[in-house]
Order: sequence, then C-alpha cells, then structure tokens
Amino acid sequence: MKRYLCYFATMLLVLVTTDLYLGGVLFRFGEPVPDDISARLSSVNHAGRQFRRQKETEEENVKELGEFIASESCEFVQATFRRDKARVTSMLSEDTEYMISENNSSYIRYATEDMHVEGYMATDRNLVQVTQSWYVIEDDGTITSGVQVEIEGKKDCQTWYIHYRKSSDEWKIFMLENGI
Repeated sequence: MKRYLCYFATMLLVLVTTDLYLGGVLFRFGEPVPDDISARLSSVNHAGRQFRRQKETEEENVKELGEFIASESCEFVQATFRRDKARVTSMLSEDTEYMISENNSSYIRYATEDMHVEGYMATDRNLVQVTQSWYVIEDDGTITSGVQVEIEGKKDCQTWYIHYRKSSDEWKIFMLENGI
C-alpha cells in the first residue's frame, strides 16, 4: 500500500509541475470553456496548413524556375551556334545586342551608363554538347546560369555564365561571361 501511495504522490507531483508550466490550464476546475476555443484551434490549424501550402508552392516555383533557366540557357547556346539571330534576339533584354562577326563567331554586348560587357562566343566552330550545370539567384534579383559548352576541336569544355533579369515579367538574358 505504501508503494502505491508513493506512485500516487509522484504522479500528482508530475501533474502539478506540468500544470505550472502550462499556465494553470489543468486545474481550472469549474471554469467555463471559452466559446471561441474551437474557432481559435481551427484558425491555428488553418494557419499551419496555409504555411505548409505556401512553402510547397514556393518550392515548386523555384523548381519550375530552375527547369526554365536550364532549358532557356541550353536553347540560347544552341541558337547562337545555329546563328538563329531572330531566336537569340528574342531571348535578350533591351540593353543587349547580338552581333555576328565576319568569321561567324559572335558575341553579345550589354551597355548601360554604368557598365559595358561583351561576351564572346566561339560560334565559328561546331557545338558538340551543351549542359546546364547550375544556377544561382543573386541578391539583386538577377539569375546567373552556369552552362558547360563542348566545342568541336577543343579539349576542354567552356563554362558560359549567362545572366538573366526580369524584363516586362519575363526572364531575359542581359549579359554573358566566359573564360574565352
């Protein structure tokens, strides 16, 4: 009997301690339950579901953006090697020009008051393969895509850094950098 009393006292001590941590909700005997308690619990559950849905949507949007950037980057490289001026130009921002040299190599020129960048592309050769390796969303809202370009007759792949920014709600290429 003494052992059971000891267990009972221990359980009561645990309940009292738990009640203290919970702010006294366990031992409010006789007090009415608030009418809006179910509404409060429902709103908490709704907020949790809404947060999960928002997080899932953001993850899907990032995944879709990544797939779009990968596809666009590879299409851009292929279009430059095909010398498809109309397609390449449609992918560029307003401040960027596409130039084809006499030897069939090409470059894009981005020129503003603050910056002037020309990205040379060895399109006078044949493209063997292009693969998008990675992309990163920069702090200023632009996206940089790293593309591996394999050119016929070259031992090593070139890495082209294709820079995108939003222009009229569309992602457009405004700059290209590479190790050439």
